[in-house]
Amino acid sequence: MSQAAAYEMDEVVGIIMSMFEQNIQEPNLFIEALRQYHEANTAQRGDLANALSELIIRKRVDLAQVRQLLLREEEHALISTLDALLDLIEPYLEEGGVDE
Repeated sequence: MSQAAAYEMDEVVGIIMSMFEQNIQEPNLFIEALRQYHEANTAQRGDLANALSELIIRKRVDLAQVRQLLLREEEHALISTLDALLDLIEPYLEEGGVDE
């Protein structure tokens, strides 16, 4: 991973973490972070996956709104990425639930 890519990934993770602190529920920021996750290689995905998962589990983002925006923009690859991420965290969602 290049130094520039590592810095960019750290910046995205920082923005996501600030969403926790400020309780921001901005679907476009979530979509941009999801796009970064989708485009990242496997070695870069860990922190970003954790941050996205926390937003979903703690209901800091409206998944129905995110999905609606992705459908409107015909972002089918990102919808598939979101579905795969949801599959990974499904056990946690069953505990706390997430309204979609």
